Amino acid sequence: MKLRRTVEMMKPMINQEIYNLINDSMHIALAVHTNPDGDAIGACTALALVLEKMGKKPIILMKDIPDKYNFIHGKELIYDEYPDNLPLELFIALDCGDKERIGEYISIFDTAKITINIDHHITNPKYADYNLVNSNASSTCEIIYELIKDWGLSLDKEIASSLYTGIAFDTGGFKHNNTSSFTHKIIADLLTYNINFTDIMNKLFFSRSLSATKLLAYALNKMELYQNNQLSICTLDKKELEKFDAKNFDTEGIISFMKNTEGVLIACLLYEKSENEIKVSFRSSDNIDISVIAQIFGGGGHKKAAGCTINKTIIEAKDEVINTILKELF
Repeated sequence: MKLRRTVEMMKPMINQEIYNLINDSMHIALAVHTNPDGDAIGACTALALVLEKMGKKPIILMKDIPDKYNFIHGKELIYDEYPDNLPLELFIALDCGDKERIGEYISIFDTAKITINIDHHITNPKYADYNLVNSNASSTCEIIYELIKDWGLSLDKEIASSLYTGIAFDTGGFKHNNTSSFTHKIIADLLTYNINFTDIMNKLFFSRSLSATKLLAYALNKMELYQNNQLSICTLDKKELEKFDAKNFDTEGIISFMKNTEGVLIACLLYEKSENEIKVSFRSSDNIDISVIAQIFGGGGHKKAAGCTINKTIIEAKDEVINTILKELF
């Protein structure tokens, strides 16, 4: 593994430096975090489409894309693996709060000539050669929008749709407190490209597969409450997911229902990805910094939305999470 040098710059300088690096490259890999969500998918497809307009040859490295994102443009640029016959000059990680979140593509990241990290998670350790991390942004898509504008490049309907998808997703439909006046100004601009925002919102928030709906009902019925109903916990093991023919991405949205239960301040969903690999999602309200808990377990994220992976049985992980939350936050 080669030694990395982290370049720290003021925002206008890093924006220009990233443009220069892209301009000097032809074959560029883009990757997002494992179990990609709306912001990750929107950011990488938007940037890939921009790179194509610049005459570059981007490859998006991504797997396990939920079916509800089939409307996104740029899917023809998505590969499971980087083609062996292509050189790689630049690797851009998007919406990855730490390097481990890149998943199976870490080896490609580590051998790339130059790496760039574009993200909005406050816990991001700035792991690439060049790091553009803005925790004040609502989403990585918001950062990509700013880059496009700073570079003097034009948007189109397809790019605007991807950016709208990511911003809408990470703001919870513009209701989370990471939604700023600047966020709304961006959205106003994106709407001028005649995007089908109604369809996007319906797919993001108001449409679920039958498997996901059955899993949601089961999970909410199984939800446990602690600390005078202020802490909600739910666990889903592999057998329970298989019972409903559900995939990992079908767990999306469950934790929002848990957190929105009256009186709940902290919600925690644990599901089993594989044996002794438990994915944990946290949500909080009332100015509770839940990222503190995620960081204790080697994860990260935002103050009110964070996550981690625990390599233990789901029962052991549940017990440790509950005990840690009670100790640190109550």
